[in-house]
Amino acid sequence: MNFRKKILFILLLCHSFLSAQQEHSISVIGETNKTNEIENYIVNVEFREVIGDNYRNIKGKTTSELEKEFAAALSKVNINFSRFEEDLMYRVTSYAYTTSSFYFYKTSSFDEVKKIISQKVEGVTNTRVDIIAKEMTNEQIAKLSKEAIDDARNTANQIVTNIGRKIGKIIQIDNPNNKYKYYNSVAVKEPTKYYVKVTFSLE
Repeated sequence: MNFRKKILFILLLCHSFLSAQQEHSISVIGETNKTNEIENYIVNVEFREVIGDNYRNIKGKTTSELEKEFAAALSKVNINFSRFEEDLMYRVTSYAYTTSSFYFYKTSSFDEVKKIISQKVEGVTNTRVDIIAKEMTNEQIAKLSKEAIDDARNTANQIVTNIGRKIGKIIQIDNPNNKYKYYNSVAVKEPTKYYVKVTFSLE
């Protein structure tokens, strides 16, 4: 038997084995609800150079002048501008590289977020607030996985009962979840689902 025939024989053998295994197993998606906890908020701010306009009585300001003015406004609400970090990577990819500067402020205080975004300074824009969720612990992952596996088992039982079969032991568990879960502020009122795919043997 030459090399190609050996390879073909092995592939056919594997295919036959997988087909036989699939006939005696069932794969089901199990789910449970997960609560997202907030770790930090990141407030992103842009300072864009103000072009003077005598007609509208607007004085021109550089980004440095805007930063000082914004810092003075923040000091009145007990926030130190020195805690802001310049976002150089965002700046170099911006079309306004020569006329804008970008900073971000990281905090766990929602009250501080409100204070920052409430400041109204010409030429200063609060571009967005990123919400960072807490990473799941191993204990949380284990608990959620068990709940999702139990849900998969219940679903599998309901399916196979209708065809006169029973589910047996678990053959495989696929868990696509990461410790970090993005906090979806758009759908904040919707429950976050935690999924696992479970394959059971059939009896």
